[in-house]
Amino acid sequence: LQQTMAYLEIGLGFLAIVFLIYKWSIATFQTFEKRNLPYEKPWPFFGNTAAPAFQKTSNQKHLTEFYQRMRHHKIVGFFNMRTPLIQLNDPELIKKVCVKDFDHFPNHQLFITTNERLLNDMVNVMRDQRWKNMRNTLTPVFTAAKMRNMFVLMTKSFAECLEHLASKTGADTEVDLKVLFNKLSSDIIATTAFGLKVNSFQNPENEFYQTGQTLVFSRGIQFFMFMLSSLMPKVFTLLNLKIFDGAKVNYFVNLVIDAMKLREEQNITRPDMIQLMMEAKREASDNWTDDEIVAQCFIFFFAAFDNNSNLICIVAHELMQNPDIQERLYQEIKETQESLNGGALTYDVVQKMPYIDMVISETLRKWTLSPFTDRVCSKPYTLTDVDGTKLFDFKVGDRVIIPIAGLHGDDQYFPEPRKFDPERFSEERKGEQVPYTYLPFGTGPRSCIGFRYAQMQAKGMLYHLILNYKIEASPRTIPDLWESARNFAFTPRTGFYLRLVPRK
Repeated sequence: LQQTMAYLEIGLGFLAIVFLIYKWSIATFQTFEKRNLPYEKPWPFFGNTAAPAFQKTSNQKHLTEFYQRMRHHKIVGFFNMRTPLIQLNDPELIKKVCVKDFDHFPNHQLFITTNERLLNDMVNVMRDQRWKNMRNTLTPVFTAAKMRNMFVLMTKSFAECLEHLASKTGADTEVDLKVLFNKLSSDIIATTAFGLKVNSFQNPENEFYQTGQTLVFSRGIQFFMFMLSSLMPKVFTLLNLKIFDGAKVNYFVNLVIDAMKLREEQNITRPDMIQLMMEAKREASDNWTDDEIVAQCFIFFFAAFDNNSNLICIVAHELMQNPDIQERLYQEIKETQESLNGGALTYDVVQKMPYIDMVISETLRKWTLSPFTDRVCSKPYTLTDVDGTKLFDFKVGDRVIIPIAGLHGDDQYFPEPRKFDPERFSEERKGEQVPYTYLPFGTGPRSCIGFRYAQMQAKGMLYHLILNYKIEASPRTIPDLWESARNFAFTPRTGFYLRLVPRK
């Protein structure tokens, strides 16, 4: 009997723990009921994000479909796991929060809580005055003039990528573009952000590429730790857990600090991020620490590595599916090449190519790389409609989400949203766009500072790729990316295979 009682007590104790964990997992789910906002029934632990969390669909598709179901409301509730977010579906309200009344919503909220080196020093994570100072320090770094010089560095990496393709491609070759463009992305970050010349096509085992691969948190152990830190930030911090391997982070810190030291001692200049940050540091009144400087180079891994390689892959995929668009782009590239009279492609020449810009713009609309952006309320704010009707009272700490993927996929703003139509961005039709419905790089003072860098890399590589190859489907090409994508990544796990046919 005693034994039975003991088992019963253990069983009851276990049930009590399970019940408490369950109660904790749904503790925030009354928020929108109390605050009178429409919302969809959340799942325990996962809120409204269960499908992508369980790898059933992609974040983009999931958030687009949520928006489509809820778009008749101007403002709705959404649970990112246990965290309540207030989603703005109306372009006018987005303008108010992100631009006009920015001083009430000046910060992003990092979706992870961690004390890891560098992560809290990145400009996109900094807050208030500290952010403002760093943004002012960085603004001169990303001007068109600085991009011109950086484009020269990128061009060397484009050439190495093409050399590699030429050595691999016979009459026609099936290529995993994701692997190819990851190497390119890594080499470009190495040369433009870290002052390091690397050729990952010749030497894929190089330390920079291998270490950088471990910093992408859309997969593997990083993804698990990322989810854990989102779900249980206090436990994560208490147990001193880390998303990234400290030794790998230190590798990048040492790279930048050693490069800065060497350049100061030997008076070396090179048109890259380290150089620009050294100049900015000298001119800024703020006494930026080495870690704060390194952190700005480090952002490239989170913002540029995966995103920029995905962008080029997805453009290639669309061109494969739309041969007429590919042919028109080829004609523009061919004309541009002829006008260069054997000279090298430059940043200014790329900027004057309208059709390549239309193709990239439409890709960024249809395949939004960042499906949402966010803000945090820093002082109480009453949101009103255009006619002055009160819509909602924001409290300090409220988190706001802007559904970029939803807006981009809304047929009210972009008819036939799943159709790939670069003409939407032609000079004739640009005026039809409703302001604040096309936000590939966010909007307002907190928009992405590196948008020129991303576009320049994609356009430069695309120019060389289409000039030399015709893109076609191969046996392993995934026909429907939208349906097959999972979680944060658009690139299929089986590989991003396309056929590259050398042009005569």
